[in-house]
Amino acid sequence: MDKCITDAWPRTIVAGQQTWQTNADIASLLCLLFNAFLVWMAIDPFDTFFASLPRDKGTPVPADHIYSAHYFKNVLPVPCHSHNDYWRTTPLFAALGSGCVSVEADVWLRQGELYVGHTGLDLTEDQTLSNLYLRPLQQILQDMNTGNADAATAPSGVFYTSPSQTLTLVIDLKTPGDEILAAVHAHLQPLRSGGWLSHWNGSARVDRSLTVVASGNAPFAALTANATHRDVFFDAPLAALADPSDSPTTYNPSNSHLASARFGEAVGPLRRGRLSAWQVRALQGQILAAKQRGLVPRYWGTPRWPRSLRDEIWALLVREETGLLSVDDLRAVRKGHWGLWPQDGNARG
Repeated sequence: MDKCITDAWPRTIVAGQQTWQTNADIASLLCLLFNAFLVWMAIDPFDTFFASLPRDKGTPVPADHIYSAHYFKNVLPVPCHSHNDYWRTTPLFAALGSGCVSVEADVWLRQGELYVGHTGLDLTEDQTLSNLYLRPLQQILQDMNTGNADAATAPSGVFYTSPSQTLTLVIDLKTPGDEILAAVHAHLQPLRSGGWLSHWNGSARVDRSLTVVASGNAPFAALTANATHRDVFFDAPLAALADPSDSPTTYNPSNSHLASARFGEAVGPLRRGRLSAWQVRALQGQILAAKQRGLVPRYWGTPRWPRSLRDEIWALLVREETGLLSVDDLRAVRKGHWGLWPQDGNARG
């Protein structure tokens, strides 16, 4: 059984055996109970299918690298964002198979390692950022660029049908401070060395196969300290961009990629299960402000229930051309064809 990783209750290894402290037992129990309450997401047979594939030791990448050649060759990328992606049976793979061009992981710094989980009690020793996302992405991109003569200047991304489409990896930093950002930079080195990270080179934005965005407790000052090279971008506060007091030069493509907000905080509470005309205008203004700055607008925390309300909000966001449709239910996305590209093709995930 995996053990929760916390600062207060560290793992102790004695003579090859795991010594369980009383507090650690309690933490593990709470971790299991918390996971039990997260089953609100319906079981997705598509997700479960990928869990049955053979895997290399320590990484979710299929052992014979059949990812590219067999299962995702016909996937069409759409501007949806796999929110809480790590809750799925197969993080990353179910999202990519559904066509999502953006995935998200909540990340905590513990004893020098980056762990993925919703809370500090929801961490296990094998659920690391490298295991769930970075190493699989490295392998996928290596496979996709085998034989690509232009890999140095125009590497292929994760989608066969649209090799120039970037995949956005949102890393929600749960641990405050600059140290976790430094750890993220260090963990990205293999992808950086491969030339697969979108970056700012001091004078222009260079889009590549993978665009990394730091959200949550991301320290903006530390993230923008290097003016000549940046390959981790900020998640700007969407609701603040439409404020006249906000400087249009603060958040721009040199330092930011997304502009996000919790839906309820950005437009206010729904009255009788619908948005007022004023709320729709506020939403339109926020989306426009983000696009004017060259950023991708995104709302999270949209209503999940009832489904009719969820679908109505999703339809509004698609109609207003929000950059990414943030979703938890990938099955609903696939069945309902949500997140289709607008006719002008200007959406950028």
